[in-house]
Amino acid sequence: MKKFNSVALALVVALSVIYGLSSNADKTAYALSGNISQVFTAAADFNNVQGEHQWYYQKLVGSVYSDLVYNAENERWQPTNGDYPWVSKDQLHPDENADAVLKWVSPGKGTIAITGEVSRSSELGDGIVVTVLKDSKMLWKNTLTYVKGYAPKSVGSVPVEKGSAIYFIVNRKNTTVGDNALWSPTIAFTSAEPVVSATPAATATSTPTPTPTPTPTPTPTPTPTPTPTPTVKPTASPTPTATPTPTATPTPPVNPAATAAPTQIATPAPAGIDVTSCGAAADDGKDDYAAFAACVTKAKTLGKLVTVPAGSFTLGKILTLDGVSLSGAGMDKTTLTSTDPQNGSIDIKGDGVTLSGIKHAYATTVARGNGANEKNNITVRSATNFVIDHVYVYKSSTAGILVTYQAKGGRIANNIVDSTGADGIHMTNGSSDITVEGNLVKGVGDDTIAVVSYDLPAVKNITIRNNDVGYGSLARGISVVGGSDVLIEGNSVKDTQMAGIYIASEGSYNTTDVNNVTVKGNTVDHTGIHEPENHPNVLVYSSQGMIDNVTFTGNTIQNAAHRGIGVWGDGQIKDIYFTGNTLINDKGANTTFKNGIIHLLDNIGF
Repeated sequence: MKKFNSVALALVVALSVIYGLSSNADKTAYALSGNISQVFTAAADFNNVQGEHQWYYQKLVGSVYSDLVYNAENERWQPTNGDYPWVSKDQLHPDENADAVLKWVSPGKGTIAITGEVSRSSELGDGIVVTVLKDSKMLWKNTLTYVKGYAPKSVGSVPVEKGSAIYFIVNRKNTTVGDNALWSPTIAFTSAEPVVSATPAATATSTPTPTPTPTPTPTPTPTPTPTPTPTVKPTASPTPTATPTPTATPTPPVNPAATAAPTQIATPAPAGIDVTSCGAAADDGKDDYAAFAACVTKAKTLGKLVTVPAGSFTLGKILTLDGVSLSGAGMDKTTLTSTDPQNGSIDIKGDGVTLSGIKHAYATTVARGNGANEKNNITVRSATNFVIDHVYVYKSSTAGILVTYQAKGGRIANNIVDSTGADGIHMTNGSSDITVEGNLVKGVGDDTIAVVSYDLPAVKNITIRNNDVGYGSLARGISVVGGSDVLIEGNSVKDTQMAGIYIASEGSYNTTDVNNVTVKGNTVDHTGIHEPENHPNVLVYSSQGMIDNVTFTGNTIQNAAHRGIGVWGDGQIKDIYFTGNTLINDKGANTTFKNGIIHLLDNIGF
């Protein structure tokens, strides 16, 4: 890789000739203004490490890209088992059933110019097919039958974003005889970020100074997921059709005793204002709402929290905690029961609210209907730096815990969410910087834990870690339906009616794009139960917009009800990575990849 400050590509090329630039000794020219340019040459940058100088060495089978392995003896990249296809510093050779691929990934937003001829190495055989792609878009394609150099056309100014991939692909024409391609492309990348200050001229042998890089809505109705008919054999599949929320009676939840519930912490209740001092009385069956509301008002004035002793208390209205924390004696000791199924939420607003150590239940529930937030069990509205910890969320007509209206900086941990009418834990409407960890979610009426972005701003910066979910829940396990920068790590997902892990952008609900989702170290076991949808254990689906940069690493995906892993839909799906996953599957297709740029490395059972 070579770095330049230049005003034109011509200057870069001229300097390359004059100084004989290489990746081992950068020569730099400076202009008083302009854009940062970098030149990447496949032969000079060739390395035994994937991704060095932005270059990758792969094979392509259908639409699935897989990394090759470096063979030091042959000084080239090739499959672990077998010799073809292979990629060396300036040559590519396809296999009978796999193309040879050289990939370059853009380091930022800007434009690129591609140069360098490709040719056959001999007249043997019937020729090769060479292609240049930007992501999935064709830039240039040609069939070479003679030993003659061909330069790609119309690639002198190609716009790129950070992460855009340029693929140089060599495929056989009919046979693979003599299909050795000589190709060392050069990419001149010009950043969209301008250089704003002059830099002193440097000598031809000096190392350039690096340029610094410039620093709600009601609870939604369930999002239907189009699903094609299972394709165990390589036959054409019908066009996916929308699937309504299943109305079948859910699988009974697993006995809670079989699942490790969050550990109770035997600590005395912190000092605060006890609700009994405001007139609340435990276990008398009378409405304690007025006493709770009075204590909340008093606590806010005095800057204290509200404490609730052991016992059962009744709430006839929505209880709002606006900048006031509430703590009970433990989720197995303190119970708050809401008696109005239409208006029973505990609402959290303001900054720094902690809700802990209680069980909040509904005496009765009604139909989910319009999904009004007033029917949630807990609703977080625009709150910042909130905590929901060791709370037993039992029953609701809509969501269990809903986080909305751009709430920011929250932790939802060590809770039990059970038998809700909609999603167990749902984050939407621009909420961000939230950690959901150590929760048990079971028997809910929709997804167990969901990140959903219907409008901008999208939900972002979410961590979903070490949760135990499923157990008869009516839709997906953990879902990201629009959103960015989401980590799903170390969770157990079991016995859900739809896919265990679901990453999607849906046209039916006009959800936003999905970008940068990491799915790491999870166990997905026996999901996608409901028929006729027949979801796989893991599904990436797009019917509009774009899904990009989704990585599955070190997951165990097993005992699928119908199929293992699927990637499909009519929307745009870009880079999907599967690395080091274990798939144990004896029903249906192991993998169904119908869309996207699929990257496979060191997986078992695919």
